[in-house]
Amino acid sequence: MFDPQIIRRKLIKLQEYLAELHELKDVPFTRYSTDFYVQRTAERLIQLIVECAVDINTYLLVEYLGIKPPKDYFTSFIEAGEARIIPGELARALAPSAGMRNVIVHEYEEIDDAVVHQSIRLTLDKYTEYVAAVFDFLRENSEEV
Repeated sequence: MFDPQIIRRKLIKLQEYLAELHELKDVPFTRYSTDFYVQRTAERLIQLIVECAVDINTYLLVEYLGIKPPKDYFTSFIEAGEARIIPGELARALAPSAGMRNVIVHEYEEIDDAVVHQSIRLTLDKYTEYVAAVFDFLRENSEEV
């Protein structure tokens, strides 16, 4: 049974992760590239942000819309866009972040510090937009937000 409070709690947690990541947005690359703790903090926060959003996408797709679970993280964003949970353009912008999350978590490749550093601001911008879009979706589709 769909419970909008589950999504609300996840959105609040996502906002907390974004606030923590915001503290790193002005760290210059010269410091980022030499500070192991700053690197790992940014990487972990990006991972948590992506995973939280995928949980939200999946819950809304499955529990609210009755759609089968997405096959992967990337697809969860595309399907959320197709279902108008979030705007399609935002879905297409966020979907590649699933790949960044996979690189961080599974270290498929050596992590490129420059790419992660550059993605901090993009993550902040796009996921802040994501939070607003999901809150809008809930307001329009649920009495209990």
